[in-house]
Amino acid sequence: MRKDIVFVAAAILSACTGEVDDLPLTETDATSAAIIGGTRDEGDPAVAMLRISRGDFSSICTASVIAPKVLLTAAHCVTSVKINGGSVTAFFGTDAGSEEGTWINVVETHYDPEYDPTNKEAGHDVAVAILEEPVDIQPLPYNRAPMTEDSVGEPVRLIGFGDDHEIWGFGGVKQHVSTLVNTVTPTLLGLGDRDHHTCVGDSGGPALMDVNGVPTIVGVTSFGSVQAPSICTDGWDSRVDISLDFIDQFVDAP
Repeated sequence: MRKDIVFVAAAILSACTGEVDDLPLTETDATSAAIIGGTRDEGDPAVAMLRISRGDFSSICTASVIAPKVLLTAAHCVTSVKINGGSVTAFFGTDAGSEEGTWINVVETHYDPEYDPTNKEAGHDVAVAILEEPVDIQPLPYNRAPMTEDSVGEPVRLIGFGDDHEIWGFGGVKQHVSTLVNTVTPTLLGLGDRDHHTCVGDSGGPALMDVNGVPTIVGVTSFGSVQAPSICTDGWDSRVDISLDFIDQFVDAP
């Protein structure tokens, strides 16, 4: 069953790792970078920024193209509380504060019905955003094989549009970082170390591992630990392989 269907038609999306989600984004703020320990990412065209706007307030998440009109992101980015009558758009490019890149309206959002916002460790923090028009971008495949502890120590690449200085701030520039899988639970992946992980604004972004030589989404950035004064210290992803029934219905839709 589809849950929390939201129909919207223009500009902006929320969230971050950690306990506080809604941080504002302005034209000036969008020139800062993303991902702790990462570098600017001029590639990965299938990774987009989602932006939610509610009146004078806006916030961001990250998402991935998994079908011409379907983006994969985090459930906590698109709950009815987060959108709350606002509008949602997706940015395709590197720097959302520049004049380059493309903005496309999001017309629907849906999240995994097993997602529980009061229990982030339960996983299923997975959602889709449906674009108003298809994009001519090669979709990223998503993992269909059960993740096991055998993946611990394997390389993974994280991509996001969030903050990069371990202090909650403002994102808008796509960055990436290569790191390792450090934990696999029945619902989550623990990724990176103290100096290489996701942060504010990276929620919904992909964790990519090579599967048969193909970069494949194995996790969706969900949350992270925070220490005073508001410092991101690690990152946890929801496993996509436990949400296949939810995701597939949108990818396979006519």
